[in-house]
Amino acid sequence: MREVILKEKLLTKFSRFSNFNLTQIPPYLFLRSFDHRGVVDSLEEIYWIRENVIFNLTCSPALTHRENNIAARFSQLASEVIEDCMMVSSPTKIALHPSYQEIIGMGKKALPLLIKKLDETPIFWFWACEAIAGINPVPKSHRGNIPEMVKDWKKWANTY
Repeated sequence: MREVILKEKLLTKFSRFSNFNLTQIPPYLFLRSFDHRGVVDSLEEIYWIRENVIFNLTCSPALTHRENNIAARFSQLASEVIEDCMMVSSPTKIALHPSYQEIIGMGKKALPLLIKKLDETPIFWFWACEAIAGINPVPKSHRGNIPEMVKDWKKWANTY
């Protein structure tokens, strides 16, 4: 019964959206974004939603229009992140930048572009890659070693 109520709440809250996949939202951002609106009560509910509530949501028409050329939009957003966050040392602040969040919101369509971007400015993109892919292919022994982390992501991308 709780699941039915939760699904109805979500459908009501997101009825203005389409083509948006809940699995693209990292759980901590989902909780921070929507718990104050009375949609979810716990992290367990978020995981249940991501695994069991299968429906498409759509972003605004403006976003749909922008997504017609994913590569161009990605490039613009990535440039904004780099320009605005070049002197920011906090990965959390970088990841919460609106353009960074929009890149994550692009989902798996952005993943090949992110993997390519790792060659230019790797430090910015590991979080987005993990948020979209849902995994971190970097072994503990390579963490902190940027060139090795880039290799691990590229190796993973070749098998993806």
